[in-house]
Amino acid sequence: MPEEIIIESKASAEVQTEAEQIGWIPPTRFKGDPERFIDADEYIERGKTVLPIVKEQNKRLHSELEVVRAESRRTAAALQKAQQAIEQMEERHTVATQKAVENARVQLKAQLAAASEAGDHEGVAELTDQLTLMNKAEVKAEKKAAETSPPFVPDPDLVEWNADNPWYGKDKRKTALALGIAQELRESGDKSVGRAFYDKVGAEVTATLETKESPAASKVEGARNGSDNEPRSGSKKGYAALPSDAKAACDADSRQFVGPTKRYKTVAEWRTRYAEIYFEGA
Repeated sequence: MPEEIIIESKASAEVQTEAEQIGWIPPTRFKGDPERFIDADEYIERGKTVLPIVKEQNKRLHSELEVVRAESRRTAAALQKAQQAIEQMEERHTVATQKAVENARVQLKAQLAAASEAGDHEGVAELTDQLTLMNKAEVKAEKKAAETSPPFVPDPDLVEWNADNPWYGKDKRKTALALGIAQELRESGDKSVGRAFYDKVGAEVTATLETKESPAASKVEGARNGSDNEPRSGSKKGYAALPSDAKAACDADSRQFVGPTKRYKTVAEWRTRYAEIYFEGA
């Protein structure tokens, strides 16, 4: 039977205490290979040489990690901006398409009137055919979009809130005020969603209607100028001012842009944005 090796420390008690403070294991607790045992004084000496290197490596690694994190944040921000740009392009494209159709129809009607006044029967017939084809194509496109797009499902929280606030959708003044408040809250950066947001809007409506002071006390004075349930801020034109064709196109496109996981949570928000793009620069 091999003789058991007894591990002992030759270092002084003070040195052993100092070594233990930086991780040294004394013989009484050392469970490893006796030949790998390092005494306290040697452990301290190694620490003076190795620890600065380790600290420097940790510092360098930490610095590199911060660079990676910063780059990751920049990448995430760039992706977010790109996504927002894509969404805005899609919004502007759908509005621009509708405006192009309307302009083409206006031009055709003007040409048709001119041909009719000039007695150009062939021109009248040709222009009438083109106008008819345009109308058919638009109806066909709307029908196809309705068939391929999932039906619009209202937000359950809004349905529940509406049941508790039956004035919404019936009282035009209060409804317009609510839509104006909702728009103002979003523009001010409010991120709350669902019932919490609707309750906040309802509370603002109540507080505003109860206030009989100066117009400055109302946070959404501009919204009171709306009609057809559509709020307007100041002199800006809203959904109610859109041509009937543009309203139809806007509501048809709501299937693409409105939903719980989409950019616009309610049809009202999308209508406001649509009108804003439509009348941009007008």
